[in-house]
Amino acid sequence: MKLIRNIAVAFSLYSQIPMPIFKWKEDDMKHNLVFLPWIGAIISGVYLLIIRLFDLVTFPMIARLAIFSLIPLIITGGFHVDGFMDVQDALKSYKSSEEKLKILKDPNIGAFAIISLLKYCLIWVAALAVILSYDDKRSLYLFSVSFFLVRGVTGILSLTLKHAKKDGMLNMETEKMNRGDLAALIIEILIGCTIMIMIHWLAGILAIVGLVLFTVYYRHMTYKQFGGVTGDTSGYFLVVGEEVVLVLVAISTFI
Repeated sequence: MKLIRNIAVAFSLYSQIPMPIFKWKEDDMKHNLVFLPWIGAIISGVYLLIIRLFDLVTFPMIARLAIFSLIPLIITGGFHVDGFMDVQDALKSYKSSEEKLKILKDPNIGAFAIISLLKYCLIWVAALAVILSYDDKRSLYLFSVSFFLVRGVTGILSLTLKHAKKDGMLNMETEKMNRGDLAALIIEILIGCTIMIMIHWLAGILAIVGLVLFTVYYRHMTYKQFGGVTGDTSGYFLVVGEEVVLVLVAISTFI
């Protein structure tokens, strides 16, 4: 029963998937990040169903692009996109770390956030169009697994990297996590990497290496710009990490 409550709270926080309604207790958030990749697994499963549907029914390219792009947004409600936009506004402010942390808490959207989101969407659509135009099923399968893998990496970074603030949602989610939770996240990451390599070893390794390099950049950037990670920077990592994998998978279609 306790495990079910943990799963329900995690899915309620990170997705729009309907969950039982009950009064949350402090322990119900204890293992949230362990179940974050599970939401990615659901997105992957829906992608596989859509890929199968496109084998049976012909859809115009624009419709396929829209459907593939909307699936993660519909399932998650764009929960992590907010963090991505907040981080973009903070980075473009060129202010001190303390001021940037205040910008992350500001509910208003700045011009830089909108511009960054527009660029992100254009890159996303372009990379996805490359994969769909080549009708490369393995590339689509690889990309679908990325939703599981990137969330696993996000969980580990949120748990292990220095936090910029002593309060906030990220601290609430991680303060009671233990080595067992860390081990579970590592296992989930290894599963994701193994599946990607099994689907297409070269493209899988390329995507994994790219994600590792982005992780190194993310740690350096957050420590320098914010003094550590926050819930918003975790959302930024997840959103950009998915696009990094998508772009690399698209490039791999030419190999």
